[in-house]
Amino acid sequence: MRGAMLYVNAGKGHYVPAIALAESFNKAGHTAIVEDLFIAMGTPFWEWFCKYDWRFLLHHPHLEGVAHYMTDNRLSTQLIKGQGLTKGHLASLEAWYRKMKPDFVVSTNFLGGIILPAAFRKLGITIPVYQYAADVFDTPRSGINKDITRMYLPTELGVRNAIRKGQPAETVALCPFPLQSYIQEYKPISQQEARKKLGLKDKFTILFALGGEGIGHPDFLYKMVDRGYNWQIVAIGGMSKSTNSAFDKFCREYPYVDFHRPGFVNNVNEYLIASDIQIGKAGANALMESIYLHRPCIISDLLYAARATKDFFAENEVGWCEGRVSKQVSIVESYFNNSSLLNDMAERYAKLPVEFSSDRFRDQIIKDTEDFYSRNAR
Repeated sequence: MRGAMLYVNAGKGHYVPAIALAESFNKAGHTAIVEDLFIAMGTPFWEWFCKYDWRFLLHHPHLEGVAHYMTDNRLSTQLIKGQGLTKGHLASLEAWYRKMKPDFVVSTNFLGGIILPAAFRKLGITIPVYQYAADVFDTPRSGINKDITRMYLPTELGVRNAIRKGQPAETVALCPFPLQSYIQEYKPISQQEARKKLGLKDKFTILFALGGEGIGHPDFLYKMVDRGYNWQIVAIGGMSKSTNSAFDKFCREYPYVDFHRPGFVNNVNEYLIASDIQIGKAGANALMESIYLHRPCIISDLLYAARATKDFFAENEVGWCEGRVSKQVSIVESYFNNSSLLNDMAERYAKLPVEFSSDRFRDQIIKDTEDFYSRNAR
């Protein structure tokens, strides 16, 4: 079987699940294509705009919430769909389809779920279009589309939210979360072994998840020092120029703090194992990887698309959404002073109703595709 995983270049949250699924399909002897949605549609301007608009909003999280709230409506859906159905975009998509010949398409961004079903229908192409809700706990109102073959969400909360917003229940399916192969196939080691392997001290460790765009600030570090703590801090992810400068300044002022900046790494799992708590504006992938490895997570900047994370944490008591730095330090402080709290949370993680497996998700897509073609003449 030949599948196409289409993502949008707006952070790593849409790219990583596309890669994880592609790895699983290729490993099983199928063929998987990973492509930017707007490259497939011949719209390099939108590819550029999505990338830099997202980076700008990450630098200004308060604007991000307002901007995405204002555009999350059915009018936006119609405008986006209209853009995708212009003559030039349809011609590019048809050329891409004739060249790649996929049996199905999975869009890991809601934009593909809006555009592609109507575009393929306009072109007279019968192909299943699947939408994977990369935000895992929710999907935007503007992404609701009855013409999607299937909308996959890896959490029961996400399924409920999609149906509540109007996605037809028969098109919604619970799926496993698609882990990348290096995490899924990893044989865990102890926390002490992980710290030794990574060159870290064997002491209470906080993992700062800066995300693929590497945008953050050292406010937590200053508050930590003010309270007399010298926890080990590890910042992973890309590092924007402004973020790097702010951390440089902190290190000059407090050179004794155990602060490590490995940057963007391909062994996030080992850094998670080495840590006690993760903090940051963690996207869905970082959060779900943290859950998979039973590491508590504090979401410092709750972006609009991830706001249902607060509901998930409240239902399961496995993390916090907290933007106040002083409160973040207090949370960490309580767990530093009482290790049994971390053990209790680890037990709750183990009982979560979330399945992790790219391979089982792959098999679910294959079965749905076979069912689709049994119902539709190709």
